[in-house]
Amino acid sequence: MNTRTARLLACSLLVTMVPGCAHETYGDPKVPVAGKVLGTVVHTQDAEELRYVVLRKLTDRYADDKGIAVTQAEKQAYVRHVQEALDEDRKRQVARRDELARKLAAGGLSEAERKTVTSELDSVNNFLAALGESGSGAAQDPEETQAREQVASSFIRQWKINRALYQQYGGRIIFQQGGPEPLDAYRTFLEEQQARGDFEILNKDLEAAFWRYYRTDSIHSFYRPGGKEEAQAFAVPFWQSR
Repeated sequence: MNTRTARLLACSLLVTMVPGCAHETYGDPKVPVAGKVLGTVVHTQDAEELRYVVLRKLTDRYADDKGIAVTQAEKQAYVRHVQEALDEDRKRQVARRDELARKLAAGGLSEAERKTVTSELDSVNNFLAALGESGSGAAQDPEETQAREQVASSFIRQWKINRALYQQYGGRIIFQQGGPEPLDAYRTFLEEQQARGDFEILNKDLEAAFWRYYRTDSIHSFYRPGGKEEAQAFAVPFWQSR
């Protein structure tokens, strides 16, 4: 998932009912229509935004059809997994901070070396200040716990959708910040949905950019075909692998 898509995921759909019409609209009605998906008319001049809306609508329906849901136990396991990873990272950074502090205290560094060590130490201290050094034993505010579980629910649900699409369509998997993504499966899924008329790209100027993500290998890093990582990508949920 790239940065712009991540920002879009953080936003709610601007959906309104058009008086006298059965369909919904997304976006500013003053902006030209880019496409339609499952009865929603999409107003945008951004191909990536169109792709986001189309994919969100179609995968929501796909998840409902497949009975994909997230349990409370799964959310708690995910939160624990993330916290354990943060605790390990915190310990490594604390050890590195102490090592850098010892180097500065020992002296004998050249001016260039001292500046390099000081700069890294500042970065480590800033990181620890942002992360907090209290560890997983610190009491959590109920609102913070709820927020973490909401994030967990989103990630787990997306992972389950990815797994279901991969099991259905197969194909190559790419590395993404949010975990493995079955690129070819998504492309095939979208091509099928378009052929069925479940979505249309009405602004043809956006069509090439809409499909670029799925049809341009050079912008992705792929799991090695037939490799161990590929075989295990959707075998065990990553939040249960520790």
